[in-house]
Amino acid sequence: MTRQDSASYVVEESEASRTGRKFQDPFQGYFERGQQKGRTGTDLLDHHAARAWLRVIRWGMETGLYGYQQPFEEKAAPRIALDGENYLMLSSYDYLGLIGHPEVESAAIAAIRQFGTGTGGVRLLTGTTTLHQEFETELAAFKGTEAAMTFTSGYMANLGVISSLLGPGDSVILDSRAHRSIVDACRLARVQVRRFSHNDPCSLASELQKEARGKRTLIVVEGIYSMDGDICPLAEIVALKRKENAFLMVDEAHSFGTLGISGKGVDQYFGISPDAVDIWMGSLSKAIPSNGGFIAGARDLIIYMQHGAAAFMFSAALSPPAVGSARASLQVLQREPERIVALRRNAAYLRSGLIRLGFDIGNTDSQVIPVIVGSDERAYRLSHALFMQGVIALGIVSPAVPVGKARLRLCATAAQDRRFLDEVLAAFRVVRDAGWDEPAPLSP
Repeated sequence: MTRQDSASYVVEESEASRTGRKFQDPFQGYFERGQQKGRTGTDLLDHHAARAWLRVIRWGMETGLYGYQQPFEEKAAPRIALDGENYLMLSSYDYLGLIGHPEVESAAIAAIRQFGTGTGGVRLLTGTTTLHQEFETELAAFKGTEAAMTFTSGYMANLGVISSLLGPGDSVILDSRAHRSIVDACRLARVQVRRFSHNDPCSLASELQKEARGKRTLIVVEGIYSMDGDICPLAEIVALKRKENAFLMVDEAHSFGTLGISGKGVDQYFGISPDAVDIWMGSLSKAIPSNGGFIAGARDLIIYMQHGAAAFMFSAALSPPAVGSARASLQVLQREPERIVALRRNAAYLRSGLIRLGFDIGNTDSQVIPVIVGSDERAYRLSHALFMQGVIALGIVSPAVPVGKARLRLCATAAQDRRFLDEVLAAFRVVRDAGWDEPAPLSP
């Protein structure tokens, strides 16, 4: 694809190149051999939900629309290879463009040489290294808290903090679009759960004033919402938390490293002191291109969770190369704030271009940009149409989003340049003009 006119996003690509593209089969021919017509393995899958999912997957394979679990042939980047073809990547969380950074890779290699590929134990016993301690100290200092602790994933961090701190006598009030990991954490804790309307402080105030709140109430919101890309109104939420004597947790999986002048997060974005929030959670696999998650807060809180959070006590320690690369990424972020500037510039350009082309991007104001199309099938079809134009932009469908709110979730990154973004917008223009939305009913 080549850019000729940044206003119209003209694209040129041979028909042969487009028609040669197809999603790869991640199931080793299972749906071609007809095995799905027999029993579904064991009685464990012989129930309505499993049958429904297998039916949708079969339909996706039969129609050529199943685009998940594609085996890429190189490290994530704006331009990436799949099955010998080149694609523009719009579904990568590498917000700061740090995957492949030589300092980050060197730190991972150095960590392996000094500490090995694994620690041989859980953190509470023999799995803690000096590298873990140094990184957690630096992480807390960056976030502006007394202490921090790492987990093997952001999902485990959410499970660990909520299940260790709360129980059946407490209550949690969630934003209605809170991440699945937070919902699962509440189920594990057997805590009372209520929801307030998305990003609506008035709805939160109403829930806080209701009776039967529990002996302690925790409000949970996200810095940037992972499916919508909008930013929480933190100042209003902090005011309500203080007024109603509640506690507050902020999930910064998508805002850590991306919001605020130096990427410290949603508190810096709004000019709010980090100690206004009781629990900070963040990811180490998005703006920070490693693995893992973290919790940051008061030192006594962290000391307790080191001994009371099952997800920390009974799960293998975060591997040394993951810690080493995360630590180096945090150092690069602090040294190169221009990456945050580039991220915001690219996100704004992509958002405005999609709006001009007539696509619905909701209320996003960040690098997470939904293209909302309605039905699950329409999301699959738009994703496939863009794939045929050489763009990877995967569909997000129910239950990850409400029924009827399926979308593509695009990710702007600092590594993208203007030419890349114009090529992406040109592809959207082509599929829009070509009429990508033709129905293909689910197979019976």
